[in-house]
Amino acid sequence: MPISTALPRRALWLAGAVLLAAPATAQETLVAHDDDRGATAAVSDSGASEDVLVTARRRTERSQDVPIAINAFGAAQIESTRTFNLRDLQQLTPSLVVTNTNPRNTSINIRGLGNNVAVYNDGLEPAVGVYLDGVYLARPGQTVFDLADLERIEVLRGPQGTLFGKNTSAGAVVVTTRQPTFDWQAGGDASLGNYGFRQLHAYVSGPLSQHLAARLFVSKTDRDGFTLNRFDGRYGQDFHDLNLRGQLLYKPTDTLTLRIIGDWGRQSSFTAGSILLGAIRNYDNGALFPNNYYDRSARLGYTPVAANPGLRTTDTDADPRYRMNQHGVNVTTDWDIGPATLTSVTAYRAWDWYPHNDGDGTSIDAGADFHQSNEQRQVSQELRIASNGARRVDYVAGLYYLYQSIEAEAVNRYGRRAADWFLLPTTNAAVGAAALNGYNVVSHSRPVTDSYAAFAQTIWHITDAVDLTTGLRYTYETKAGYFDQDASGASLAGLTAAQQAAAQAIRTRYGVRNFYTARTEAGRLSGQATLSWKVAAPVLAYVTYARGNKFGGLNLANITTTGQFAANPVIRPETIDSYEVGAKTTWADGRITANVAAFWTDVKDYQTTIVDVERNGVSFFTNAAKVRTRGIEADLRAAPTRWLTLYGSSTYDDARYISYANAPCPIEITGRTLCDLSGQRLPGVSRWAASAGGEVRAPLGINFGHEAEVYVGSDYSYRSSSNSTASLSRYSDIPAYALVNLRFGIRADDGRYDIQFWGRNIANSTYYLSLAANNTGAVTATLGDPRTYGLTLRTKW
Repeated sequence: MPISTALPRRALWLAGAVLLAAPATAQETLVAHDDDRGATAAVSDSGASEDVLVTARRRTERSQDVPIAINAFGAAQIESTRTFNLRDLQQLTPSLVVTNTNPRNTSINIRGLGNNVAVYNDGLEPAVGVYLDGVYLARPGQTVFDLADLERIEVLRGPQGTLFGKNTSAGAVVVTTRQPTFDWQAGGDASLGNYGFRQLHAYVSGPLSQHLAARLFVSKTDRDGFTLNRFDGRYGQDFHDLNLRGQLLYKPTDTLTLRIIGDWGRQSSFTAGSILLGAIRNYDNGALFPNNYYDRSARLGYTPVAANPGLRTTDTDADPRYRMNQHGVNVTTDWDIGPATLTSVTAYRAWDWYPHNDGDGTSIDAGADFHQSNEQRQVSQELRIASNGARRVDYVAGLYYLYQSIEAEAVNRYGRRAADWFLLPTTNAAVGAAALNGYNVVSHSRPVTDSYAAFAQTIWHITDAVDLTTGLRYTYETKAGYFDQDASGASLAGLTAAQQAAAQAIRTRYGVRNFYTARTEAGRLSGQATLSWKVAAPVLAYVTYARGNKFGGLNLANITTTGQFAANPVIRPETIDSYEVGAKTTWADGRITANVAAFWTDVKDYQTTIVDVERNGVSFFTNAAKVRTRGIEADLRAAPTRWLTLYGSSTYDDARYISYANAPCPIEITGRTLCDLSGQRLPGVSRWAASAGGEVRAPLGINFGHEAEVYVGSDYSYRSSSNSTASLSRYSDIPAYALVNLRFGIRADDGRYDIQFWGRNIANSTYYLSLAANNTGAVTATLGDPRTYGLTLRTKW
């Protein structure tokens, strides 16, 4: 589309969206901080809405003064709503979508962009950056651990590459923990709930000397499982998480601060959680689905579990489980040199992922263990300078370096009945057994990334009411890696020559020796420009254009890289052009904040799966499509009195493939090599999403020796239907669902105690985290949590 027609069309669409959108529902949860920026202030008697100080532009500002679409959540709301992980956070932020079938296969999307929900690849980077105390977490699995003892969480929507260390082309989630204090503090909470839920958070903070303070935090969470495994009577989807974080804060002068953070965590789970919903017996054209799940089961004398999600029953014999651990050290130095502050952030992180999966989803010894383990290491260094005080032009500039290595091992171990289950019944029994029973396919890969960047952003205060923000970033990135696969199995010497050839053909389909290396490097320029206008004291309007890049990578998988059907393992970068207009408003002496934003984002060279007819119909991961997302977001927060707070947030997101002609066909289609999905909706994106809630409080007077109040709060979230596979199979359509959480209790005004009864998903809604049909035709799903409830006791001194 020529620029002359594309830009006016986008501008008209965005302008019209903002004018027509009612600022009904959103959430800028704003929290006032004391001098240590670690304590949450109570809402004043005036009923004014709380305010949060954010660092979205690498300087401390009120969220309402920042011309960025941002949701900010302070410690009070994080704790009261029990938002201790990113999956819970999406219930408060409709534009954020976190899909988590297991920690490694975690997809984080903002406005429909981020990780491709259908593909998880070690050689690719996420488009949504998650930052913990200023440190970029390079793998989505690092974000799954409990998040607690937090000062705030900021969700920034749209490209953010000109301010943050690592390129973040779709948005950023910025998590900030509480700092050590120079007065003694201690506290925490303990919780008990159904399904054997036990949780403990505890911290102590205080001075070690006049200039040195420390903080120690521990988090321990255990929960029994939700799904009964018929094979051994164990309950799957249990959860065991332990985290430790220690900090030192050194302030030798008023102008120099050194903060050292060390953390360690481990997590484990028995993961038998894939629920059978049925199986495909016929293709959509009426043809029989050959050797489908029920046919195989009958042939082997196996009785499947009932296809009833309400029973939450599985049947696996391979002891599916995972264990995961991570640790890291972060050293942040801030030096105020007068006109500017110099900042250095040096970090090392390690993340290890060791799963074990049942390869057939039954108690038949067929797929004994299918998994991919990861051992990830990263080192990052950021140097930054930011101007201080009031000036005509504010600035931030910096340099950034990231090194990342991921050592991966992929294992497919076939059991003693693999041939019976995986092969067609017409296969010669002796040939099939020799070929596949006890066959092992093991591959190793190691992508290594070096990323270098320079970035700068300026804010030109043209007038007291008009600002122009501009930023540029240049990133040069290299990725190099290898794929090395071996296979071993029973000797074929006892077979005839013809049988040996047939057996080898079977093994070739399931994996044989394969080795290749790959490398890519590129330099990319990104940037943004924002014009903002303080129309009146309560109204800030802005318009933004941003160019972002999701860098390319390596497809280190079992693909053919030589010969007639060779595929290129190098995946090119995505290019993102983002347009946004918005308004932030504050009314009734701060009692009401209402914000609205409209966005239009075009993605070129979208990274996804294709079918290549020139390569004998091979399916592999590459750049294949053009994508567009456009929508409207609206936010509202009201505090009409000291005793009532309300919030709401809603998003409409029209996310589509603009061109995707060589897409893989969904499993229910036969007789065609490829399908054209152009114009179809992107997977993993709901057209509509919303959240709303609030809290009512009433004074109790003196209670347990402290001024106290009683409170009742509730949170509601809704997501319309979405699809969870790249091919958009109708068997992957996840129905719309709504969740309601409730809490009530008594708490002291000074925080000395808080006794809270809580319930999550109190309507016990059945909803799906993932839903798909596999190559046997079995339709399986991972269910979300059922109704949970419990009691939390919280205190601080």
